[in-house]
Amino acid sequence: MDVEAVDPPFYVPWYRKSKDAQPYVLSTILTSDETSFHRTACFPWTTDSFHTLWDGHAAREPQLAAQCEAVANKWMGAIATAGTGRLLVLPKLATAKPLLVRLSDSQLRIENIAWAINSNRPLDPLIVFTVASVVLIFDVTSASIVGKLRGHGGLITSLCVHPTQPHLFCTTSRDFTSRIYDLSLYPVQVPNNPHWLPRSEPSLAGPAHGLHMCEPEGEGIGQCVAVMVGGRSGGHKAAVLCSAFHPSLPLIATGGVDRALKIWRIPPAVFSPPAQPRIAREDKPLFSTDLLHKAAVYSVHWLADDIIVSHSTAALMRRNHEVLEDTYYEQGTVVVWQWLSLNRFFPPGKVPQKIMRGTASDYRNSESFKILSAYHLPMVFKHFHVYRSITHDPILLIPMGKVIRVFNISHFAPRRPPNFPADDLVSLTDQMKILGEERQSRGTDHLESGDLSSSSAPARDERDEGDEGDGKEDNGAPTGVQREGISTASYPSPATLAVLFDAVGGWDVQVVAQHGAGPTALPDIESCEVGCEGRVIVAVGERTLYIWRLQD
Repeated sequence: MDVEAVDPPFYVPWYRKSKDAQPYVLSTILTSDETSFHRTACFPWTTDSFHTLWDGHAAREPQLAAQCEAVANKWMGAIATAGTGRLLVLPKLATAKPLLVRLSDSQLRIENIAWAINSNRPLDPLIVFTVASVVLIFDVTSASIVGKLRGHGGLITSLCVHPTQPHLFCTTSRDFTSRIYDLSLYPVQVPNNPHWLPRSEPSLAGPAHGLHMCEPEGEGIGQCVAVMVGGRSGGHKAAVLCSAFHPSLPLIATGGVDRALKIWRIPPAVFSPPAQPRIAREDKPLFSTDLLHKAAVYSVHWLADDIIVSHSTAALMRRNHEVLEDTYYEQGTVVVWQWLSLNRFFPPGKVPQKIMRGTASDYRNSESFKILSAYHLPMVFKHFHVYRSITHDPILLIPMGKVIRVFNISHFAPRRPPNFPADDLVSLTDQMKILGEERQSRGTDHLESGDLSSSSAPARDERDEGDEGDGKEDNGAPTGVQREGISTASYPSPATLAVLFDAVGGWDVQVVAQHGAGPTALPDIESCEVGCEGRVIVAVGERTLYIWRLQD
């Protein structure tokens, strides 16, 4: 009897399966009596992704490739946690001996943390973290601080590392600026600023203007190579809260308290620094708009070459501009949108221009974007994390209490177009006329009779009759706007946004004890992130670290 060959079952990843499944299982709960966790950073590279750094430089040298593979195997699964007064590194998903770093002041709070690599020493991973307005660099191999940089004039609000050039990282600050640093260079000890005419000596304007300070930039390794300055010319007009490097192009996106989202070109000197590098100063982005969000933009992430996801918090709105107390809070939003001018600045198949400048319509509230999807977020939430990989659908993680809701961003529904009043086109067209049909014919009769002086009398009489009373209609509009026999224009309101948690299904990653007992004494989750190429979720609460592993 012939037996038909049966094809093996097709593998479907968890983020494309039913929402009833539980893809992650809680494996570790780590508590501390001394350390208060509030930020984490998982080692981001594997043996495969290590070979893609610096345009595959490591893969072209067999000896270096083998050494990089050993480094990836050693630190794969390492978790760096930021606390108050200390930095804790947990190798092998918190199963090996931890590495503790104490700050000089136990009251200093580490606000941001990320992994990086010095291109001059690719076998020694680094941890970059910020305290107030200072950047500190920690070498995990030697267990020592190898760099201390200053330059920002306010609290550093975010930190991100370039995905393929890990010696570059960007910090944003409350001083309205964003700064890009290069770990392969050394801090500037003497100002190297250009001179401004009519003076001939170097300018001493300082970092607020995107220049060097009058004192040394820092010690150890690291140098600021570019500043996206704030100001009325095109920069942010308030604190900058987030940034994100483009995965393949020399671009970086930023968002801030001024509700603005901006896309900047990274100067070419950042990737090929000269012998005596100077700070590259950018004050006009290639794109800027505050039409996407109604409140401060707290995160921005690239999903594709020209597709971005960003989110904002709840916004205080006013129903009536004449009544100051008539206010309400509108929920925050998550928006997936497309930048429409990418091909204009970076034409496919062509070398980009060395000098790239947008027009005033680009950096002054541009409309060169398209909203693909948008949802309302919960009124109160503590964190917002987006994970993206070339082998993984982009997913969104939002912690709520002791539960992390996970969404597949590719499942977001397209934005519903606004309702168009097709049935009222005739009436709307009539309302565009200055005079009604009756008044038009009446004016024509007067013109034919030659009495020019009497042609304005009917209009004056009508205006006098309408002036009786308070001079306004019931809706508050001035008299004369609504003509006899013509209805007032009634345009439809914009399409309302659905609530993300109600409109899109997701997976719940819960804090459940190993033996099924309720975690009543465990703290709520403050922040979370995805690590180990999507196989691990790490979250922190007050003095508690949670680790979930992917079941399949």
